[in-house]
Amino acid sequence: MKVNWNTTLHAITACATVLIAVTALLAFGLAERHIEQSEQQARIEHLEARLSEYESPGFVDIRKSLADQRIDPAEKRLRKIDPDDPPDPLIDELNFCDDLGLRVYRGDLNRHDVWDVFSTWLFVLYRDAQPAIDAARQKEGAAVFGNCTDLVESLKDIEVAENASPRMIHPSDDYIYQFYLAETNAQPGQPPSKTRTHRIAPEVPDDHKH
Repeated sequence: MKVNWNTTLHAITACATVLIAVTALLAFGLAERHIEQSEQQARIEHLEARLSEYESPGFVDIRKSLADQRIDPAEKRLRKIDPDDPPDPLIDELNFCDDLGLRVYRGDLNRHDVWDVFSTWLFVLYRDAQPAIDAARQKEGAAVFGNCTDLVESLKDIEVAENASPRMIHPSDDYIYQFYLAETNAQPGQPPSKTRTHRIAPEVPDDHKH
C-alpha cells in the first residue's frame, strides 16, 4: 500500500494546528482567570485597608466627636446644623466617603462589598450631611463630594434590589439620632453597623396586636 505522504502531512499539520489553537485557548482562559482572581484579591485587600482605617483609633475619635456634636441627649434629638459651618468631623467623614467613591470608580473596590460593609453608615452620613453638601456646592461648585454622592446613589440601587422595604436609603431623624448615640460608644476595631431593613421587624398595626 502506497502512503500518500502529502495527505498525511496535511493531516498532521491540521491536527497540530488544532492542538496549538486549543492549547492557546486554554492558556488564555487560565491567564484570564488568574487575572480576575488577582483583581478580586486586590479589591478585598483594598476593602480591608479601608475597613481598618474606619476602625482605627484616629477615625473612631472623629466619629465619636461628630456624634457628640450632633446629638442632644437631654432632648433625645439631633442638634441643628449650620450648613455654612458644619462640624469638622462631618467634613472628615465626607472625605472618607469621597475616597471610597473614587476607589469604587477606579475599580479598586467592589461596589456591592462597599454596600455590605459601609452602607448603613454612608446612608446616615449622607442624609445628615445633605444641607452642608448643598451649601458647599453653592460656594465651590457641583463637583464637591461628587464621588461620595455617586457612590451613595449607586448603593441605594443595591439597597432597593436587596431589600423588600429599603427604608435605610432615607433614614429618619430618629434613626440618625440612635445611630449617633451608638457611635458615642464606638471602640477601635469595632466594625461598622450592618443594620439592614430586612432585619427590622415591620410595625404591626394596633388592631393586629394581641
